[in-house]
Amino acid sequence: MDGRTRARRWDELSALDDCFVLADAVLEITTAVDHELLAITAVDIGQRLFGAAAAGLFLFDGSGMFPQVIHAKGAAAGFVEEYEHGLRRVDPVLRLVRRSGRAASARCVIAPGDWSEAAIAGHLKRWGYGDSMQGPLHCGGRIVGTLNVVGQRDDGPFGVGDLAVFERVCRALSHALDIDLRRASAASDYTLANPDGHLMKLEGRARDVGWLVLDGATNKAIARQLGISELTAKEHVERLRARFGAVNRTQLAACLAQRLVRPAKSG
Repeated sequence: MDGRTRARRWDELSALDDCFVLADAVLEITTAVDHELLAITAVDIGQRLFGAAAAGLFLFDGSGMFPQVIHAKGAAAGFVEEYEHGLRRVDPVLRLVRRSGRAASARCVIAPGDWSEAAIAGHLKRWGYGDSMQGPLHCGGRIVGTLNVVGQRDDGPFGVGDLAVFERVCRALSHALDIDLRRASAASDYTLANPDGHLMKLEGRARDVGWLVLDGATNKAIARQLGISELTAKEHVERLRARFGAVNRTQLAACLAQRLVRPAKSG
């Protein structure tokens, strides 16, 4: 099936979606107001659209080599950790997604005759799951992460229709991530031109994290106080560090100390 045929097939599948579930899902994604809400929304949609047992959004680490979980839901305790520490480096599905820039499922990548012996199949079965799908998240002209969904053990493999819908969800996510990147870039440009006003542009969660870093809080303490995961806290801190051009946490705190002014107490 060539690219044009696939594109027509995606359009036909969307047109047949009588309940407009996919359209609603895309709308939810594109109206997410920040990085964290986007991850939570994507994971919820992954479960809702595909009846998945678990879903997770991953972004590649600083080296650009391997994804780290930003938000996951429904996964059995230890499932993600086992994958990250033992399988992600040799995952054939992830390799194909990165090479092709397209969504793929484990059952599509691994030949039926090889399925029973495949490491990723054993991993899924051991934790009580069936097939899995991974889709690429594009941002700034490159793949920056993946959205993953895992099926119930007794469900059949994900089909062509599932992959087509999944591809559309990943496209919407990529568009939202691109917008987020442009916002961050615009904020960075503003900082260079207006260094004294930079922190006035920090809003919401970024501002909260900035105050906690300035107070010397660890990522674990930030996560506990803000009710987010430690990995999400780390991501917020890294984005602040990059935004200021700080080489480490100490330098970031120094930058914050120069610009953050605690609001005056009323009364």
